[in-house]
Amino acid sequence: MEEYSLAEQFALVALNGMDSQHSTQAKKAAVYGIAAAKILMELLAEGSADNIPLFEERLNRGILHIKKMTARERRQLETDMASALMEKEVLSEIPDLLGCDINYYTANITMRQYKSEEKLYSSITEGVKAVILEPGEVPVETVGLLWLFRESGCLHDIFSIEEQKEIESRMLKLQTDVLLYQVIWKQEFYSRIANGYKKFLFNKNKLFRNPYLEGINLLFPFFDRRQAVFIDTIIFNTTVAERRETVIRFLREHGHTCEEIRVGSETLVKIDNGYYRIWPATKYYKLPVQGVELLPVYKL
Repeated sequence: MEEYSLAEQFALVALNGMDSQHSTQAKKAAVYGIAAAKILMELLAEGSADNIPLFEERLNRGILHIKKMTARERRQLETDMASALMEKEVLSEIPDLLGCDINYYTANITMRQYKSEEKLYSSITEGVKAVILEPGEVPVETVGLLWLFRESGCLHDIFSIEEQKEIESRMLKLQTDVLLYQVIWKQEFYSRIANGYKKFLFNKNKLFRNPYLEGINLLFPFFDRRQAVFIDTIIFNTTVAERRETVIRFLREHGHTCEEIRVGSETLVKIDNGYYRIWPATKYYKLPVQGVELLPVYKL
């Protein structure tokens, strides 16, 4: 299996599901993360970690530079990384799931999103989980990925609330044992510059709690990596299974990969690399419109 750099691994997780044509708060955070990953890679490769004060100084300087990136620089970095991963055939562009929402497809609005190769996406995320949640040595690359996931809002796609608590406890111990990990973990390359949204955060620890509430628009746009989607379809006199089959057929016709996933007592739908719950709903325009809403399901 081909090896992927720290920046490439992060990009495959962070860009997955992101709008490939327009700038969003979530994608901006992902691109900042790619830049931060490149800086961390360079410092580790040249051996700066052997001199902690120097490493911290250079990392701080790099983070300050990231915060000053222009929109043009961000777009170029995104394009370069996406092109490199597409050339390796592990990243592709597909129709955006949001384009299946009644407000978009009825207006003939074309939307595209990035999609990471499913097995590789799972291998990266499950690999990080296996290392950090099990006893044993934790390499700096894993700490680096966790840091990047935290700052870009990816943690909530990968870890449940209980797992996040375990990570928090584990990282406190690791920072005590390894000064290098403490230097990396305390850095913030995105959360501090989202000042317009900071009023919604009670304190830094809240970044570790799952901020998602089912069926409720998020107060954290820079963490909003997936959105609810309303699809109009007849729901009167239909069963849950029939509605699920109809939605899966509709989504496949629009270029998405879908499969039913049994989780405990309920059945979710895995769409591309994300999980969703199907819920009957009615939208009111000039007339009421029946349909179903796809609600993102994050780790519980």
